[in-house]
Amino acid sequence: MGKKVLIIDDDKTLLDIAARYLKKAGFETLALEDSSMAMKKIESFNPDVVVVDLMMPKIDGLHLLKSIKEAKGFGKIKTIAVSAKSFEFDKNRAYEMGAQFFLKKPLDYESLVAAIDRVIKDEMKIVFWGTRGTLAKPGPETLKFGGNTSCVSVELTQDRLFIFDGGTGITELGKKMMASRKRYKMNFFITHPHWDHINGFPFFMPLYQQGNEMVVYGSSHGNVSLREVISGQMESIYFPVTLRAFGSRVYFKEIFEGDYEIEGLSLKTLMLNHPGITLGYRLANASGKSMAYITDNELAPEEVDKDGSHARKKLVNFLDGVDVLIHDSSYFDEEYKKRVGWGHPPLTEVLKLAAEAKVKNVYLTHHDPDHDDARVEEKEAAARRFFEERGLDIQCYSAIEGSAVIL
Repeated sequence: MGKKVLIIDDDKTLLDIAARYLKKAGFETLALEDSSMAMKKIESFNPDVVVVDLMMPKIDGLHLLKSIKEAKGFGKIKTIAVSAKSFEFDKNRAYEMGAQFFLKKPLDYESLVAAIDRVIKDEMKIVFWGTRGTLAKPGPETLKFGGNTSCVSVELTQDRLFIFDGGTGITELGKKMMASRKRYKMNFFITHPHWDHINGFPFFMPLYQQGNEMVVYGSSHGNVSLREVISGQMESIYFPVTLRAFGSRVYFKEIFEGDYEIEGLSLKTLMLNHPGITLGYRLANASGKSMAYITDNELAPEEVDKDGSHARKKLVNFLDGVDVLIHDSSYFDEEYKKRVGWGHPPLTEVLKLAAEAKVKNVYLTHHDPDHDDARVEEKEAAARRFFEERGLDIQCYSAIEGSAVIL
């Protein structure tokens, strides 16, 4: 028998149809019309997922979600809110009360099945929007791996969206978001303010849309605040549009090395070896699935940096066991010898780091603008040989613009 689903709604016709559809999809399903009996049914049925209508007599959906969230022994139960109302307020309140997903009535039963499947898996969807480093490089020689500069998004349940860096790749993410005609609450994380990590930000069209909201996270730089870091490239001498043109609400929150909780998720940051203040990020969801975004970061061989062991140990501990490591791999080893101190690593040191930290999957990114698709493929092949020759079960890929990884 499949996973257990309890669906609670005062609409008996909807209940009957939904229950039949869910059973056909392989779920062990129980339908309940009386919300006042919900907590007892949950205790006896022990469902994996509870689907709750917000507008019910006796006990409404928000109170029921709150009760499930606070009850002892119900911590592993996932909840989905459904409602004929589509106001952002109601959706946000449902999320605050613990719902992992929100669906608008009338229900599309295929979407309901997909939502149940997603909350059970607690998926983390990672999308590469820009994989190039230093300088955007569009053209026929970069068609496979892409020419846009750094940007990665992470989509999670509760409509949570985390965006790492705003190079030119963020413009493609913006086009996709605008096409959906949804309202978004976004968390945007800057590793550092070098141009290839922020110069797509002014062209991120959702910022000009009323009803959207973004919190920008990153470090101040001495006497330059995070807000000034972003607004500086949008001053009139460089760019004709300022922050004041944004239609969405934009907030700035300065963070440094440490541990944070953002929208119920664990976010850890670590200072990296790159000119200026540069942060690496590690994000984990409630199921323990994790990804780390580390760019730009110079990993010097021991013969070059004999005093780097402490920083190396900190980085290994920071990445220990991570499911997906996205790491700068700008140079082949022979290229690095002429670029020591530029703030980027040779390939072999990245692979050694992954092995030391026992990561599960490595995605090589920040492709050098002088590397065409053939060279990036060569780098990927060399990395895979490295792990195979050492008998290590680590999967390695060169990041492809537009591709997604689902954990």
